[in-house]
Amino acid sequence: MLNLNAIYNTVMQEVPYQYALIQNLLSKEDSLELAASFPQEQFQLSAGEGYGYLWSQMFANHHDISVMPKFGDRWLERIVDGTLTSDLSSLSSIWCQLIKELWQPAYREALTAMSGLQLQDCAMVIGFRRYNIGHLHRPHTDEASKALTHMLYFNEYWPQDWGGCLRILKDAQPESVFQDIPPLSDTSVALVRSQNSWHMVTPVASSAQKSRLALRVTFFHQANQSV
Repeated sequence: MLNLNAIYNTVMQEVPYQYALIQNLLSKEDSLELAASFPQEQFQLSAGEGYGYLWSQMFANHHDISVMPKFGDRWLERIVDGTLTSDLSSLSSIWCQLIKELWQPAYREALTAMSGLQLQDCAMVIGFRRYNIGHLHRPHTDEASKALTHMLYFNEYWPQDWGGCLRILKDAQPESVFQDIPPLSDTSVALVRSQNSWHMVTPVASSAQKSRLALRVTFFHQANQSV
Protein backbone atom coordinates (compact mmCIF):
# COMPACT_ATOMS: atom_id res chain seq x y z
CA MET A 1 0.00 0.00 0.00
CA LEU A 2 2.70 2.52 0.99
CA ASN A 3 4.82 3.69 -1.91
CA LEU A 4 8.02 4.09 0.09
CA ASN A 5 9.89 5.22 -3.00
CA ALA A 6 7.87 8.42 -2.73
CA ILE A 7 9.70 9.09 0.55
CA TYR A 8 13.13 7.96 -0.68
CA ASN A 9 12.81 10.18 -3.77
CA THR A 10 11.80 13.29 -1.81
CA VAL A 11 14.43 15.90 -0.98
CA MET A 12 14.14 17.45 2.48
CA GLN A 13 13.79 21.22 2.30
CA GLU A 14 16.22 23.21 4.47
CA VAL A 15 14.50 26.63 4.35
CA PRO A 16 12.98 27.98 6.53
CA TYR A 17 13.65 24.69 8.38
CA GLN A 18 13.65 20.99 7.56
CA TYR A 19 10.38 19.81 6.05
CA ALA A 20 9.37 17.66 3.11
CA LEU A 21 6.37 17.65 0.80
CA ILE A 22 5.85 14.01 -0.19
CA GLN A 23 3.65 13.26 -3.20
CA ASN A 24 1.70 10.08 -3.98
CA LEU A 25 2.64 8.03 -0.93
CA LEU A 26 -0.69 6.25 -1.42
CA SER A 27 -2.48 5.37 -4.64
CA LYS A 28 -5.59 7.36 -5.55
CA GLU A 29 -7.73 4.24 -5.14
CA ASP A 30 -6.42 3.53 -1.64
CA SER A 31 -6.77 7.20 -0.63
CA LEU A 32 -10.40 7.25 -1.73
CA GLU A 33 -11.17 4.05 0.17
CA LEU A 34 -9.40 5.35 3.28
CA ALA A 35 -11.31 8.64 3.08
CA ALA A 36 -14.63 6.81 2.70
CA SER A 37 -13.99 4.82 5.89
CA PHE A 38 -12.31 7.60 7.86
CA PRO A 39 -13.48 7.13 11.47
CA GLN A 40 -16.62 9.09 12.34
CA GLU A 41 -17.07 8.42 16.04
CA GLN A 42 -15.26 8.98 19.36
CA PHE A 43 -13.73 12.30 18.36
CA GLN A 44 -12.98 14.76 21.13
CA LEU A 45 -12.54 18.52 20.90
CA SER A 46 -9.07 19.75 21.73
CA ALA A 47 -9.50 23.46 22.36
CA GLY A 48 -7.48 26.25 23.89
CA GLU A 49 -6.30 29.77 23.21
CA GLY A 50 -5.73 30.01 19.48
CA TYR A 51 -6.49 26.40 18.57
CA GLY A 52 -9.32 23.96 18.24
CA TYR A 53 -9.69 20.67 16.37
CA LEU A 54 -11.06 17.17 16.82
CA TRP A 55 -8.87 14.21 17.71
CA SER A 56 -9.74 10.56 18.03
CA GLN A 57 -8.23 7.33 19.30
CA MET A 58 -4.45 7.02 18.88
CA PHE A 59 -2.52 3.89 18.00
CA ALA A 60 0.95 2.52 18.73
CA ASN A 61 2.51 -0.92 18.76
CA HIS A 62 2.96 -2.72 22.08
CA HIS A 63 6.58 -1.67 22.52
CA ASP A 64 5.94 2.01 21.85
CA ILE A 65 2.94 2.04 24.19
CA SER A 66 5.17 0.67 26.95
CA VAL A 67 7.53 3.67 26.74
CA MET A 68 5.01 6.49 26.25
CA PRO A 69 4.42 7.08 30.01
CA LYS A 70 8.02 8.39 30.09
CA PHE A 71 6.67 11.44 28.27
CA GLY A 72 4.20 12.46 30.96
CA ASP A 73 1.19 11.33 32.97
CA ARG A 74 -1.18 12.26 30.17
CA TRP A 75 0.11 9.33 28.14
CA LEU A 76 -0.44 6.92 31.02
CA GLU A 77 -3.98 8.28 31.33
CA ARG A 78 -4.57 7.70 27.63
CA ILE A 79 -3.36 4.12 27.90
CA VAL A 80 -5.65 3.52 30.87
CA ASP A 81 -8.72 5.07 29.23
CA GLY A 82 -8.06 3.37 25.89
CA THR A 83 -7.46 6.48 23.81
CA LEU A 84 -3.93 5.17 23.14
CA THR A 85 -4.05 1.53 22.13
CA SER A 86 -2.60 -1.15 19.86
CA ASP A 87 -6.09 -2.61 19.28
CA LEU A 88 -7.13 -1.85 15.68
CA SER A 89 -10.51 -3.62 15.88
CA SER A 90 -12.46 -0.34 15.70
CA LEU A 91 -11.02 0.43 12.24
CA SER A 92 -11.96 -0.73 8.77
CA SER A 93 -9.76 -3.35 7.13
CA ILE A 94 -7.97 -0.86 4.90
CA TRP A 95 -7.10 1.38 7.86
CA CYS A 96 -5.78 -1.66 9.71
CA GLN A 97 -3.63 -2.45 6.71
CA LEU A 98 -2.25 1.09 6.51
CA ILE A 99 -1.41 1.33 10.22
CA LYS A 100 0.23 -2.09 10.22
CA GLU A 101 2.42 -0.94 7.31
CA LEU A 102 3.30 2.25 9.18
CA TRP A 103 4.39 0.04 12.09
CA GLN A 104 6.83 -1.85 9.86
CA PRO A 105 10.57 -1.00 10.09
CA ALA A 106 10.67 -0.20 6.37
CA TYR A 107 8.58 2.95 6.88
CA ARG A 108 10.89 4.30 9.59
CA GLU A 109 13.89 3.41 7.48
CA ALA A 110 12.52 5.45 4.56
CA LEU A 111 11.91 8.51 6.75
CA THR A 112 15.34 8.07 8.35
CA ALA A 113 16.99 8.06 4.93
CA MET A 114 15.10 11.16 3.83
CA SER A 115 15.46 13.20 7.04
CA GLY A 116 18.84 12.09 8.33
CA LEU A 117 17.28 11.53 11.76
CA GLN A 118 17.70 8.28 13.64
CA LEU A 119 14.06 7.28 14.07
CA GLN A 120 14.55 3.58 14.80
CA ASP A 121 14.67 4.16 18.56
CA CYS A 122 11.85 6.70 18.65
CA ALA A 123 8.38 5.88 19.94
CA MET A 124 5.74 6.33 17.23
CA VAL A 125 2.12 7.36 17.86
CA ILE A 126 -0.52 7.53 15.12
CA GLY A 127 -3.70 9.59 15.51
CA PHE A 128 -6.68 10.83 13.51
CA ARG A 129 -7.44 14.55 13.15
CA ARG A 130 -10.60 16.22 11.88
CA TYR A 131 -11.00 19.96 11.38
CA ASN A 132 -14.51 21.36 10.85
CA ILE A 133 -15.57 24.93 10.06
CA GLY A 134 -13.76 27.39 12.31
CA HIS A 135 -11.17 24.89 13.52
CA LEU A 136 -7.52 25.94 13.42
CA HIS A 137 -4.16 25.50 15.12
CA ARG A 138 -2.12 28.55 16.11
CA PRO A 139 1.56 28.98 15.16
CA HIS A 140 3.71 26.51 17.10
CA THR A 141 6.96 24.55 16.81
CA ASP A 142 5.76 21.27 18.41
CA GLU A 143 6.87 19.86 21.74
CA ALA A 144 10.58 19.34 22.36
CA SER A 145 9.96 15.61 22.82
CA LYS A 146 9.00 15.25 19.16
CA ALA A 147 11.61 14.40 16.55
CA LEU A 148 9.48 14.32 13.41
CA THR A 149 5.80 14.51 12.51
CA HIS A 150 4.38 13.09 9.30
CA MET A 151 0.92 14.32 8.25
CA LEU A 152 -1.10 12.32 5.73
CA TYR A 153 -4.18 13.97 4.19
CA PHE A 154 -7.40 12.46 2.84
CA ASN A 155 -9.33 15.16 0.99
CA GLU A 156 -9.62 14.50 -2.74
CA TYR A 157 -10.91 18.04 -3.33
CA TRP A 158 -9.95 21.07 -1.25
CA PRO A 159 -9.92 24.59 -2.75
CA GLN A 160 -7.41 26.89 -1.08
CA ASP A 161 -10.14 29.40 -0.18
CA TRP A 162 -11.59 26.79 2.21
CA GLY A 163 -8.64 27.52 4.52
CA GLY A 164 -7.40 24.56 6.55
CA CYS A 165 -3.93 24.67 4.98
CA LEU A 166 -0.77 23.57 6.71
CA ARG A 167 1.11 26.86 6.71
CA ILE A 168 4.90 26.71 6.80
CA LEU A 169 5.98 29.89 8.59
CA LYS A 170 9.20 31.90 8.52
CA ASP A 171 8.72 32.89 12.17
CA ALA A 172 6.06 32.90 14.91
CA GLN A 173 3.74 35.34 13.12
CA PRO A 174 0.77 33.83 11.26
CA GLU A 175 1.27 36.29 8.39
CA SER A 176 4.89 35.24 7.75
CA VAL A 177 3.87 32.72 5.09
CA PHE A 178 6.52 30.59 3.44
CA GLN A 179 4.18 27.99 1.92
CA ASP A 180 0.52 27.02 2.29
CA ILE A 181 -0.16 23.31 1.73
CA PRO A 182 -3.81 22.24 1.23
CA PRO A 183 -4.81 18.87 2.76
CA LEU A 184 -5.10 16.97 -0.52
CA SER A 185 -5.01 13.20 -0.59
CA ASP A 186 -2.01 13.01 -2.95
CA THR A 187 0.05 14.94 -0.41
CA SER A 188 1.77 14.24 2.87
CA VAL A 189 4.17 16.44 4.81
CA ALA A 190 7.05 15.55 7.15
CA LEU A 191 8.17 18.21 9.64
CA VAL A 192 11.42 17.99 11.59
CA ARG A 193 10.95 19.61 14.98
CA SER A 194 13.34 22.43 15.88
CA GLN A 195 13.35 25.73 17.75
CA ASN A 196 12.26 27.53 14.58
CA SER A 197 9.95 24.94 12.99
CA TRP A 198 6.99 27.33 13.08
CA HIS A 199 3.82 26.13 11.40
CA MET A 200 0.07 26.36 11.82
CA VAL A 201 -3.24 25.15 10.40
CA THR A 202 -5.16 28.09 8.96
CA PRO A 203 -8.82 28.42 10.03
CA VAL A 204 -11.26 26.28 8.07
CA ALA A 205 -13.53 28.77 6.29
CA SER A 206 -17.31 28.86 6.52
CA SER A 207 -17.39 28.03 2.81
CA ALA A 208 -15.76 24.61 3.38
CA GLN A 209 -18.13 21.86 2.33
CA LYS A 210 -16.18 19.02 3.92
CA SER A 211 -14.13 18.32 7.03
CA ARG A 212 -10.36 18.46 6.81
CA LEU A 213 -9.17 14.86 7.31
CA ALA A 214 -5.66 13.95 8.42
CA LEU A 215 -3.63 11.18 9.99
CA ARG A 216 -0.76 12.34 12.19
CA VAL A 217 2.28 10.10 12.70
CA THR A 218 4.59 11.41 15.43
CA PHE A 219 8.03 10.15 16.44
CA PHE A 220 9.11 10.90 20.04
CA HIS A 221 12.70 10.97 21.30
CA GLN A 222 12.83 8.23 23.95
CA ALA A 223 15.80 9.93 25.61
CA ASN A 224 13.87 13.19 26.01
CA GLN A 225 11.21 12.97 28.66
CA SER A 226 9.97 16.55 28.48
CA VAL A 227 6.44 17.28 27.26
